Amino acid sequence: MAGDNRKFHFNLVDQNGLAHPTGEPVNDRDQAFAVAKRLAIDIAETRQEYLGKGCFVSVVDDAGIEIHREGVDSAEKSG
Repeated sequence: MAGDNRKFHFNLVDQNGLAHPTGEPVNDRDQAFAVAKRLAIDIAETRQEYLGKGCFVSVVDDAGIEIHREGVDSAEKSG
């Protein structure tokens, strides 16, 4: 998006609803969605303790508004 200076951040949200920052911020919304998917797949493959518990990667903008969720369980199934 031209003129859009927002950064998008990533949180791993656990079964208790606690957000744990993960990954590096990106400047592009579409890239943020792709990064969230890759993070969710990586978590599903390497951090088995998050599977089956409703955990997800949340994409938030600079204002703290969630714009996307990528489920860890669904990433594991499709990855």
